[in-house]
Amino acid sequence: SKICASTTNRNLNGFIAVTYQVLKITSVISAGTPTLFVGSLMGMGDEASKEAFEWAIGCTDAVRACGEVARFMDDLASFKHGKNKLDVASSIESYINQHHCTDEVAMDVLDNLVEDAWKTTNQARFDRGALLPLVNRVANLTKSMTLLFRNKVDRYTFSHGNKDRIRQQFIDPIPL
Repeated sequence: SKICASTTNRNLNGFIAVTYQVLKITSVISAGTPTLFVGSLMGMGDEASKEAFEWAIGCTDAVRACGEVARFMDDLASFKHGKNKLDVASSIESYINQHHCTDEVAMDVLDNLVEDAWKTTNQARFDRGALLPLVNRVANLTKSMTLLFRNKVDRYTFSHGNKDRIRQQFIDPIPL
């Protein structure tokens, strides 16, 4: 929470002084995925064991990766729309500031980080076979980020049509 407070204070004072590394760490917290994932365990019955909750609360690689996908895809999608005066610096702005590069370079780096986070999420399916229903839940949460931010379009803020997209992905998926 010290990092979050520091990040907020710096940005409210008009500076983009957040380093990219700090932003990568705080992306998980600001995306809310650890809390969202723990809450999603409710109603899972016996699969939501003590071990499952400890795994979820421990903010494992898969949960962190989900937060990174959420934050970075959100930043990629919303970057072209600009930001409000009190918004915290995006990961793109922080990367540009720290590395003195173009928007395109920073966006390419974030695209690669999203891919790496997806690999981490998928690897957890192999590494944590005993907790596969939980890992799949994290993977599904991660997958839902593509519904909201695919092709660098912010469908979270501009949500028209999301009900149909969610139905297509989670209720009436195409059988494989």
